[in-house]
Amino acid sequence: MTQAKVIGAGKIWTNRLKRTGSFGPITHEVTPFVLNDRLYRVENHPRFLDFQTADPTYRFHEDEVRIRDVETGALVSVPLRNHYFGEGFLYGKRLYVFAGDYGVDLPWRHHKKIDMVYSDDLIQWSDPVTVIESERDELLFNTAVCRGPDRFIMLYETNDSRWPPFTFKYCESDDLVHWRRIPNAVYGMDKYVGGPALYHADGWYYTLYLHSLPDGQYENRITRSCDLIHWQDAAGDRAVVPVVPTHVPDPGHPDVRELSASDAELCFWRGKTIVYFHSGNQQGVAGLEMAEFDGPPEELFAHYYEE
Repeated sequence: MTQAKVIGAGKIWTNRLKRTGSFGPITHEVTPFVLNDRLYRVENHPRFLDFQTADPTYRFHEDEVRIRDVETGALVSVPLRNHYFGEGFLYGKRLYVFAGDYGVDLPWRHHKKIDMVYSDDLIQWSDPVTVIESERDELLFNTAVCRGPDRFIMLYETNDSRWPPFTFKYCESDDLVHWRRIPNAVYGMDKYVGGPALYHADGWYYTLYLHSLPDGQYENRITRSCDLIHWQDAAGDRAVVPVVPTHVPDPGHPDVRELSASDAELCFWRGKTIVYFHSGNQQGVAGLEMAEFDGPPEELFAHYYEE
């Protein structure tokens, strides 16, 4: 993941986030987190991956949100089934999982509400509670949650017809259960965005998102805001995860090259920022990837805004 740019008088900006692992199509969107110095992942596991089919709608009511111990590879628990777009948020020693509910008769990826469960040991889980319901007949997709200075913030993707699909709406909460939409807190009203992640550092709310390029490629970029209303994008040639067009995301499809680097999420572990993302072609072929930054997340975020 090499990306360089001349900044100032002879100074070179180089992306310090480096790819370190490629795992193939073992799962879909993940959230890494660290509990008791162990690295875990919240994994979205679409059921079709367990069968000889490329149809993502196959047995989708059996889709799961899973917890995995990264070091051992062991499946720790399954907090939710019949849910997708699961997102993990660790606060203190408690892990909260938010995910879209398929309900009983909704079509594939037609989520009308976001449920939340939590656990203090990653084994026993609370009963699901609905925390977000759609408005204006919108559908709900990925979510992301962070802790700000005095409140929790959530963004969720929407297909609200007023804006392009997957525009981000931002909400606030005092308890992670009762959420209020923040007036005018929207990102992506004038362009394609998707695959979000959300963090707070040094007075900024940072959002990672998928950006559509004119040549049909998609790269992961970063934007930031102090108030969730006015946004400052990093320079267009400073992608967090740029596309590597020679990379093969799935060895089972050796002729397919990377066109998309999406759904980047991160955590801090043993002195490094660990980033997971998905490499793929936006047409069903994808693989899980890992990258590392030698430093904490706040340093990584600020890196894309260096003068």
